Amino acid sequence: MEQENNKYKNRYYSNKSYEAAAGSFGCASTFLFVAILSLVFNSLSVDFMGLRYWGYWLFIPAFFIFIGGFQQIYTNVTYKRAIKAAITQRGTGTFKLEDIALEVGIKPKDVLRVLLSLRNSGKIRYRFNADTGEIMLGESVSYVPSEEFEPPSKQLIAPIASEGKNFCVYCGHQLAMNANFCENCGSKIN
Repeated sequence: MEQENNKYKNRYYSNKSYEAAAGSFGCASTFLFVAILSLVFNSLSVDFMGLRYWGYWLFIPAFFIFIGGFQQIYTNVTYKRAIKAAITQRGTGTFKLEDIALEVGIKPKDVLRVLLSLRNSGKIRYRFNADTGEIMLGESVSYVPSEEFEPPSKQLIAPIASEGKNFCVYCGHQLAMNANFCENCGSKIN
């Protein structure tokens, strides 16, 4: 048993994170548009805020931002493959999120994001144990939205109080009686 606990002792989490790349591509496209616009202004001898003299320099940051966006897509695909392989090896059963995260070398919050993405695309099935918060592979959860749910802000400073509510304050899923965790998103219920 002790050997199993030390199995991932010297593992480190990747410094990269699982994020959307759309923002990078949007920013790069804006830089690219302004750079092209500066070339058009230069060819037409139009002087708008001096753009024809300096705007073409925006090709450089646009290029590097596009590279960053493609790197993020590569990271996301790599994370999905690693987690899907780890889940496939396990088959069905109950597992701790931290064990999966240590095995694949990805931070637990990123593992959660990848799991949600894989579940939403229908590639895996899982739900969270309402008592322990462990991942139950091979089991489905039927999302039952609450009419009282209002989505929280994206930037949370502290955990949201859930006392007296019969739904998850983070995702809106109806909770089982005396649940400690949300079956849908795995959030701890205060």
